[in-house]
Amino acid sequence: MPDAVTEIVPHEQYLVVRVLKSTLDDASTNQLLEDVYAAAPDKPGAPIVIDLAGVKFAPSVALGSLVQLTNSFKFDERRFILIGVSDRIMGPIRVTRLDRVLEIRDSLEDIS
Repeated sequence: MPDAVTEIVPHEQYLVVRVLKSTLDDASTNQLLEDVYAAAPDKPGAPIVIDLAGVKFAPSVALGSLVQLTNSFKFDERRFILIGVSDRIMGPIRVTRLDRVLEIRDSLEDIS
């Protein structure tokens, strides 16, 4: 599907969702939310990892949605982790201090 926003990457320990779009516009962000909520029950209790390595731009609405997902899964006592976050996206995350809310790691290997 050329218009897919995400793909589920098979992994033994985590539910890994790779974002396929380079820009998380409103439509892509909404689809990301739907995809994550739809996939979460397939691996109950497993930490959810969002791979943003291919994302070059995420406006504030997209960052707010990542916080929404974090809070939603925290309520269910599930970890929600971002990996592969580019410097272009980390800048706004740091400026808005969302790095205090979002769990961010460089890669799957860095998750403990």
